Amino acid sequence: MNENGSTAPELSLEEQFMLEPKSEGSLSLFIANEEGNRYIGWDLNPEDIEALYFEGIGVPRWESLTAETVEEQRAMYWERFNERMERFPLLGRTRDTDVDVEYTSAELPQLIAECESITAATSDAKALRALQKILLAAGRAAALDAGFNLKPSHSR
Repeated sequence: MNENGSTAPELSLEEQFMLEPKSEGSLSLFIANEEGNRYIGWDLNPEDIEALYFEGIGVPRWESLTAETVEEQRAMYWERFNERMERFPLLGRTRDTDVDVEYTSAELPQLIAECESITAATSDAKALRALQKILLAAGRAAALDAGFNLKPSHSR
């Protein structure tokens, strides 16, 4: 409450995202156009990506699989990973946080559709928050008819 007894207005989602601490392994979000890349102001943190993949998309966790050998378990993991991710080819690009991910303006409708599909299918709060970060950023880029990039936070 402030001095006159009223409460401060709630922060917008964008403001909340901007206030989050940046961490190693994050992907910083950028609008990309002919002038270059412009940082949106927030990142997809490792816990966002983890929630998106495991709780949102349903990728199996390594420890949930059992096999006779590590090689068999690795093969089983990637088979199940690929089965889940084939429905989300654009979001699948975010699986390596050490690599730039680029989306053209023409790809944004499909990226947004992938995010909306997962949003409709999950109730996990962390996965939904990660999806909101992507949807807000992709929506901004689409409104400008620009591309959308994610860059490892150490490369900003």
